[in-house]
Amino acid sequence: MEYTELADYPLPAGKLTEWVPAVASEAWREDPRGISFTHEDHCSRGNDGSWIGTVFEIHRRYDVEVMRRTIGAYIARHEAFRTRVERDDRTGAWRRYTVDADAVTVDDRAESSSWSESQVFEHLESWFADVVSPTTWPHFVLATVVPEPHVAASVPQQDKFLVAFAADHSVMDAYSQIYAINEFDRLYAHVLDGAEHGLPEVGSYVDFSAAERALGESLTADHDAVLAWDRFLAAEDGRFPAFPLPLRAENSSAPTDLATRQSSVSSWLLTTEQVEAFNAKCRAAGQNMQAGILAALALVNSRLTGNGTFRTIMPMHTRFAEKWAASVGWYVGILPMEIRLDDATTFAEAIDRANIGATEYKGLAAMPYSKIASLMSSTEIPRFVVSYIDLRFLPDGEEWQERKGRALRSECHAEDEVYFWINRTLQGLNISARFPSSDVSTTNVHRFITEFVSVVTAVIEEPTETLDSAVAAVGAGRE
Repeated sequence: MEYTELADYPLPAGKLTEWVPAVASEAWREDPRGISFTHEDHCSRGNDGSWIGTVFEIHRRYDVEVMRRTIGAYIARHEAFRTRVERDDRTGAWRRYTVDADAVTVDDRAESSSWSESQVFEHLESWFADVVSPTTWPHFVLATVVPEPHVAASVPQQDKFLVAFAADHSVMDAYSQIYAINEFDRLYAHVLDGAEHGLPEVGSYVDFSAAERALGESLTADHDAVLAWDRFLAAEDGRFPAFPLPLRAENSSAPTDLATRQSSVSSWLLTTEQVEAFNAKCRAAGQNMQAGILAALALVNSRLTGNGTFRTIMPMHTRFAEKWAASVGWYVGILPMEIRLDDATTFAEAIDRANIGATEYKGLAAMPYSKIASLMSSTEIPRFVVSYIDLRFLPDGEEWQERKGRALRSECHAEDEVYFWINRTLQGLNISARFPSSDVSTTNVHRFITEFVSVVTAVIEEPTETLDSAVAAVGAGRE
């Protein structure tokens, strides 16, 4: 599973249809359940045109009414799609409004003629950016593309079509993006031919938000979580950790708005067999794969900068109850990460240091950072983020490649942000990244990733009895 921009996906030519949820204005009712602090901060910052989504194929016969009912069933399952927020002009507070599932209809807008691949891309890129907003409902829109039939009689025709959707981050996270592939396909099959979908009951993200709101309101400036974040950020004068290598030429002026368009890369780093071998080395050292990934990143940092301390921010899911496991919503907290290699001279020692760093602030992911930031009077946002997710056990994961499934994000503009999404899948280890569009940042991000593969490969090739491949990595950075 890759996480990229729509521009990197091979969209088909064909007939495009927009699918847009609709609700009569009188159906909305004020909802007393509070919005999460993360949601509130997201709305307050203004994120119009920023979206996340998913694209995949459904390998079944395309039927307009079946698609309409499938979308309706998906929205009915997830209350996150049936709620909106509005700012009170007098008090500045955000108010929630919600509708029942049966109040939602789904409108289709079909193009009369077939479009080329580039026309499909240009339309979706523009449409998603224009309509998705944290403060304008619907927060979720879809498109289908039915490919043109093959002209050659020798080419067998297939019943398949493409689904692409975009959603505001306030109602969706990475797990929601990926779960959607399995869920949509099963719901479509259920409506089309009555097949049992076998999907679990899910809780409401609106309920989760209200609980998280209550948790945030209980925090005070002297709470341990606030003090921990304050100590962590103080190391860089109140700012979040930066990517450890330069992102622009020394003495260069700050980039203009046009220059801050971020570039993207997606690369398969390891095969399934290599990942299994690396995981075995992590287990032999008494830790898990996540600790191994973090140890390798810390070793890369040491090798390239000479600094034995690696600092970053790691997103962590907050789906702590079974009812949230397959629920659509923004179930994400952030964790400060500081790995101090100190005198580590073997991979086994480095991975132990990584595990200590990963557990030092473990409880903070459940605490709403946006509330903590307000208590610290901070408006800073993360600059260097590393996400690691093991996706092998998500439903129907073995079919993602055949269905051409991919998680999507909109284009981004930022001067100093570097994000790594490292995913373990049934096909191996993938990294997706975004970073500033400059020669310096592009070179250094690719350099970092290349060294990461080098470190991991060295660990894989080292005899399990010694696990000392880290010696060269640490030593090279500290000579």
